[in-house]
Amino acid sequence: MTDTDHDGWPDKYRDPRDRPHPDTLRVTVETFDEMREATVDAADAIAEGDAPPAVVSFATVGELRKILTDRRIELLRALMNTDGAAESISALAEDLDRDYRTVHDDVTLLADYGLVFVVDEGQSKRPYLPYKRIHLDVELVGNDPGEEPAPA
Repeated sequence: MTDTDHDGWPDKYRDPRDRPHPDTLRVTVETFDEMREATVDAADAIAEGDAPPAVVSFATVGELRKILTDRRIELLRALMNTDGAAESISALAEDLDRDYRTVHDDVTLLADYGLVFVVDEGQSKRPYLPYKRIHLDVELVGNDPGEEPAPA
């Protein structure tokens, strides 16, 4: 049996840079049932030998908008422009001409939601984005009474 670390990946994939990643990350807004169905479909595709998709789903458009602010999208683009990895959070903050603390907080939040990875290298934490593209897949339909309006 293969030993795994705390997040379920085998030891040889402990570093997220060594893991297989598709070129595109798909960010969606889906109900729990839709997410479950997509997960089952993805598992079936993987079992048939297809590459695993990379998907991050949010329950509401408001939640997605709260996480993917203009500043965080700018951060994601900066990572894409540095071949997916910054030298450190400090270097990323300098490239963005932003305060270290706010960039650190943004990187941490994006990592918590699975949008970026953070690689520990000695004293440095390197934000890592393995995707060449991020595709936002948001479908708007009539009024959803359970949806809270996102702040403008």
